[in-house]
Amino acid sequence: MESCGLILEGKHVVLGNANYVFELLGFCHIRPPHGSSFNLCSASYFTMEIELHPAVSLLPETFNILVAPGEMLVCALNSHLELQRYRTLYIPGNYSRILSQLDRNITELEIRRAFTSFQLMTILDENRHSFLIIEHDPMLYQDAGEMVEYIAQHLRQTSREATVLLYAPALDPHLQRMAELADRVFCFYEMPRTSAKGRGKAEQKMQERAQRTLEAYS
Repeated sequence: MESCGLILEGKHVVLGNANYVFELLGFCHIRPPHGSSFNLCSASYFTMEIELHPAVSLLPETFNILVAPGEMLVCALNSHLELQRYRTLYIPGNYSRILSQLDRNITELEIRRAFTSFQLMTILDENRHSFLIIEHDPMLYQDAGEMVEYIAQHLRQTSREATVLLYAPALDPHLQRMAELADRVFCFYEMPRTSAKGRGKAEQKMQERAQRTLEAYS
């Protein structure tokens, strides 16, 4: 997969030789990072920014949600080996869509698996890392829907001392509830390439979907 090209007008992110177009649906719940003492215009502040993708930059000490195809996150991590300078903790759930596809040169990555929502809360409480990547696992909340809000609060609290990224390949009701406490939500939509006529109709539908997505979080 070649490097990405970003078309700002249509907010499309097109991957060079890929068979898909990733549609950026929008940034939702954008809040300033914890601690109003930060000067957003200072150069020192932006040097701490973590860029995973031309359209996905994570500010320090923020709680972020990324909804995108797995290959997009794999590509982002494999093409940014410099991220290993951060003390990074990767937290999969009962299974992982990402770990088996990571580059072998990614060696500075600690992994702690959370099989239950309580284990995830414990891992967050014990965190000593500066960058956390959590794979959202809906199975953690089966018969424990009340834990969704507690986990979201823990993620928000953890982001006071670390940059937190919660990843999922698609939105679900649990993730939508968590998004209410997130600083930033990055949503990408995957669709097969179509003819010019079909693409025009698809783009119109995606724009309507993007508007509905933004209204849902407004």
